[in-house]
Amino acid sequence: MSSRALALIAVASLAPAAAALGVPNPDHRLRNGIGAGGVRLGMSEGQVLQVLGRPDDRRAMRTELGAFVDLSWPGITVRRWDGAGGRVVDIAVTDRGIRMANGIGVGSSLARVRSAFPKASCDTSPLVCTIGNPVPGNTVTTIRFGRTGRVSEVSVGRVID
Repeated sequence: MSSRALALIAVASLAPAAAALGVPNPDHRLRNGIGAGGVRLGMSEGQVLQVLGRPDDRRAMRTELGAFVDLSWPGITVRRWDGAGGRVVDIAVTDRGIRMANGIGVGSSLARVRSAFPKASCDTSPLVCTIGNPVPGNTVTTIRFGRTGRVSEVSVGRVID
């Protein structure tokens, strides 16, 4: 067996140990305007299920913007358009372990968010910061804060209206 093959086997065998130690998988980070938890905007439900497995909850809903399906796992909810070919339009994260490369995620302070994203648009009532231009067709990252002034949810989504 070649040394390269042995190296690949060694790396593959360490992956479960790294996950058990809480070492984040770079593919599962929050990515501004792209996705979170290994899920990307525009994926099909089948692709999401390949990444996250069977959801704990699946709910069909109708809003003024149309029909959607919410797929939920502990700490992450994926929303997709309903119907054949429906694609992911929003990924909401409440899991403290899913963070951006700069460490921003659930539990971060407003000061840390503003320092990391000085161009983010922040509103005070309710306390929400938006990264990206919120016009139809664009993608944005929305950071919501709880009563404690800490991040309670981060969502990556496509602006629909």
